[in-house]
Amino acid sequence: MRKKVSGLILCFALLFSLPLSAFAANQVNTMDIQAVIYEDGSMYVTQVWEGDFNEGTESYIPMNAPDYLTISQLTVSDQNGAYETVPEWNIDWSFEEKAKKCGIHHTDSGYEICFGISNYGQNRYAIEYKLDNVIGAYSDRDGFNFRFVNDGMNTTPTDVKVEIRLADGMPITDEIADIWGFGYDGQVEFSDGAILAYTESSIYSENYVTVLFSLDKGILSPSRQEPGSFEEVKETAFSGSDYNDTSEEVSTFEAIVTMLLSIGLPIGLIIWFFRMKKKRAEKKRQRFTERFGYFRDIPNDGNLSATYALGRLFDVCEDGAILSTGMLRLIQLGCLSPVETQQIGLMGKTKETVSLRLVGSNHSSMNEYDEYLYTVLESAAGPDSTLQAKELEHFASQNDKLLRAYIQKCENAGRTWLNQKICLKRWDMPAKLTDLTPTGKQELGELMGLKRYLTDFSLIAERGVKEMPIWRELLTYAMLFGIADQVAEQMKELYPQISVELTDYSGSMAAAYSYHYLLYSNMKQAEQRREQEKRSGGSGGFASLGGGGGSIGGGSGGGTR
Repeated sequence: MRKKVSGLILCFALLFSLPLSAFAANQVNTMDIQAVIYEDGSMYVTQVWEGDFNEGTESYIPMNAPDYLTISQLTVSDQNGAYETVPEWNIDWSFEEKAKKCGIHHTDSGYEICFGISNYGQNRYAIEYKLDNVIGAYSDRDGFNFRFVNDGMNTTPTDVKVEIRLADGMPITDEIADIWGFGYDGQVEFSDGAILAYTESSIYSENYVTVLFSLDKGILSPSRQEPGSFEEVKETAFSGSDYNDTSEEVSTFEAIVTMLLSIGLPIGLIIWFFRMKKKRAEKKRQRFTERFGYFRDIPNDGNLSATYALGRLFDVCEDGAILSTGMLRLIQLGCLSPVETQQIGLMGKTKETVSLRLVGSNHSSMNEYDEYLYTVLESAAGPDSTLQAKELEHFASQNDKLLRAYIQKCENAGRTWLNQKICLKRWDMPAKLTDLTPTGKQELGELMGLKRYLTDFSLIAERGVKEMPIWRELLTYAMLFGIADQVAEQMKELYPQISVELTDYSGSMAAAYSYHYLLYSNMKQAEQRREQEKRSGGSGGFASLGGGGGSIGGGSGGGTR
């Protein structure tokens, strides 16, 4: 849900920025920032900008620089060579006077790093400089709260990556350091002995990239000694962020209402934007499915895991749907048995509940995934060998990793199968039709063709006895697609001769789905709690769109002029 809300906010920002960015003459496509920290707490920064520059005379980076944050060793180069570093920069110089030059322009709040655009068109600039006293030595930790990319830029980067390393080569890991990110939609993480912060969507004027970083005492010997604690720096940075947010998740509707009240964006524009985006994706898949036609058999050589993995890539199956089919399979194998019980409430009303009793393993018919799931459910059932709602809620909350491991095992098996058949050129989530090989298009066509066939089941005239022998398998796939109820009802009307069997099977599906929902929803809540605890504790994760106050380094504004 957090990603959905973040996506909403970014989409609103996109809508606001459309009139500006759609006609902007200058564009920074990538901003790759390398920061190397020395033992004394100084930092050498290399920024590489790649983009298209067609107006203005210079690029500039405003710095929010306290007196101690002195700059030196400024150099700039482009694809044609190095620039001259001048002692005093004059922002009123002409294009020709600024060409192939760089320098510092002092302001009331600090200074600006400036360099001439020099040549219009596609350019690659490398800006290098050293900053003294970036790392502060606090009473409890050493660290900084540093802004690497400013808000308020008039030329914003599409993709940003920040990599932070120690000059002596010592790996920065979760064991010795804590990290947090602010102001952008993306991640901050420990990667290959470094801190890696990167965006997952474009940067807009209101975005920024700030990294809060702390290190165990004794690793560095910072020149800047601070009287307070790093915890105080962290508290200031956390203000306005979602790092300490443990409240209930905000619904998408609430997020929209909040954004409407705060920025007053016309609701019609929001609805249009989301509908158009959704319709475009749906139309592409629909055209593909229509070209392929109906598929009336079991898809993907009967490999349910492959169907799930491919369905997840193309947003046809929901995360965890394989858990419901796994439980249904255990019922089919006779390992689980639905048991109806009646309970009399306080007002004398009778309440019917369905429990699942573990009957026993059927090893001769079970595969490794059946065995794994059955073992997990045995742990959840307790001594009475019966799965009940309260037990499952508690179990899933405490053992979410076991359930996720089952889901991942199934998906990995499906991906292995797809790899062996060379179905995809690349793995992205969600995937695009262009990512598929001809074999992959065939496999996806079978999957989507079957879903379309099951969805239109009652409307298709050329049905016959072909579906009868495999109606259970068809319903299993309908369950994977999330349409089992409607397909089962259509089958009852069209095949009255198996109506009793269908009714019993529908009951089994309902029980499997109900217990799947309990397990999955509580597993997700536990995962979200753990992720929030991890990221709030400094172990990395998705960045906060807000917060990061009290930072040094970058300021506000910048880009080109």
